[in-house]
Amino acid sequence: MAHRIRLRKPWTRREHWVNPTEDTNGDSPPADDEVRTQQVDVPDNENDSSDGREVARERLGHVCYLRRFNSPTGIETAARVELEIGEVSGRLDDVRINSQSLSAIESCDGGSRFDLTDCLSRHNELEIQICGEGATPRLLGAVNLWIIETE
Repeated sequence: MAHRIRLRKPWTRREHWVNPTEDTNGDSPPADDEVRTQQVDVPDNENDSSDGREVARERLGHVCYLRRFNSPTGIETAARVELEIGEVSGRLDDVRINSQSLSAIESCDGGSRFDLTDCLSRHNELEIQICGEGATPRLLGAVNLWIIETE
């Protein structure tokens, strides 16, 4: 039997801007390596930056999504906890829980799964980093914790 916990909000999206150039409308671009921060919900389907302007893909290097959560309660000793990350726009570059980098246990076009069983503490911080690579880097799919009870 499996139980799903949706991690919808609140998320912090940190946009890391690079390669400044002048906008066609004359606005000043973000400074090189500037970081813009905004509170968002996930899935994050917005195609604008934290100041409301359309994202210039060539200047948005990568995006980090941060989410804090407490460890799920009532987990059996033998249960596994997995993180499921849905579709991303760009390339999923790094996933960390409590500053520990994770390796995917399963990946496909629609998302990735990670084993968190031995990584969770009482209070946790999840970081998902996405690189643009020609697309606006966004976390388009849902992010879920799965508690999987083993028999």
